[in-house]
Amino acid sequence: MFMEAQGKIKLGGCLITDTNPEYYCNDCKNEWNKREAIDKAYGDIRGIKASVGGYFQGYYEIDIDFNSRKLSWNFLLDPEDSSYSKTIRKATLERFVEGLKVVNLLNWKNRYVDLDILDGTQWNIEIEQASKIRKINGDNSFPKEWDKFCNLMKWVSGKDFR
Repeated sequence: MFMEAQGKIKLGGCLITDTNPEYYCNDCKNEWNKREAIDKAYGDIRGIKASVGGYFQGYYEIDIDFNSRKLSWNFLLDPEDSSYSKTIRKATLERFVEGLKVVNLLNWKNRYVDLDILDGTQWNIEIEQASKIRKINGDNSFPKEWDKFCNLMKWVSGKDFR
């Protein structure tokens, strides 16, 4: 018996366009494409907490609550600790989310480690989504989009993040 007849797959037509769905749900009969799936995944983000730093250089922390649009920034290095907070505009948050798509944040591995370096730079990102919290971190190793991510965090906060 063919998989289509069993309801396990849905075949497309013979003409493929940019508007054809790429995904299909057998339960609800919903159809969607890759762009819609990406928009949905990033639209489910409720907040981001990110930190980066090292023992002798201090730590930068940024926490963004997407619902309230509250952003807090902290730099931790005794005795020079400083903090800052602001409410970001809705348009700024929308541009920030588009930037997260560009750096491909939701496809990063969970852990990046370079065992050959002691101390150095540690970083953490916590992504709160509608149904889960995802944690990504690194120790002296970074995804290829790391610099773009740091620039995005600096842009949205107006403060250093490295």
